[in-house]
Amino acid sequence: MAIHWYQILFQIINFGILIFVLNKFLYKPILKIIEQRNKKIEDSIKAAESSLKEKATIEVIKKKAVEEAEKEAVKIIEASRSQAGQTGKAIIEEARIQAAKEVDKKLILMTDKLNQQEAEITHRITDLVVKTTGKVLKDSLSPQEQKAIIDQEINQLAKLK
Repeated sequence: MAIHWYQILFQIINFGILIFVLNKFLYKPILKIIEQRNKKIEDSIKAAESSLKEKATIEVIKKKAVEEAEKEAVKIIEASRSQAGQTGKAIIEEARIQAAKEVDKKLILMTDKLNQQEAEITHRITDLVVKTTGKVLKDSLSPQEQKAIIDQEINQLAKLK
């Protein structure tokens, strides 16, 4: 078996052409596809990390919002309780004032009625005294003496009022 240099050279050229064609049409496109795929994977990983960070940030914001809402709810409840207490006190005070006014009205009415009855009783007593005195003194005293005694008794009764 003899080795021919032109066959080796031809084989080397064929091998070089094959490497060139494979490199040009197969290896570079595959590398390009692999790089694109790697880039997409990296972008997806970055997007996922970004999403996780955003999700964590959103969770923190949600927690803060919930805490603030709870604090606000507590403030509103406390304000409502305070206002209810004040309103209750105001209603009770208003009821006391109304009750005192009613008691005062009734007291004034009772006082007026008592004064009227006292005046009526005084008037009746005066009439009875006058009639009794008139009957007793009718025969024993003159009309002028009777009038003087009656006037004197009326003055004494007026002083009693």
